[in-house]
Amino acid sequence: MVETTVWINEAHPAYRRAAASRSEGYHIALATALALAPLAVEPAKEHAFLTTFLAAWGSALERRVSRRRK
Repeated sequence: MVETTVWINEAHPAYRRAAASRSEGYHIALATALALAPLAVEPAKEHAFLTTFLAAWGSALERRVSRRRK
């Protein structure tokens, strides 16, 4: 991979809706996963990549919360 920047179109209606519902983090994670999937795996495995990526993204919050409790 040469370029490591994922551009988020903040003018896109989907982003504006995410911002209105305070879901920008999820929108950015999903956009990143969708951009990386075709580069990371073959087409037949893209769905599994997205699922794994978003599961890892979601579990990062759990790890952060558990560190605070210690």
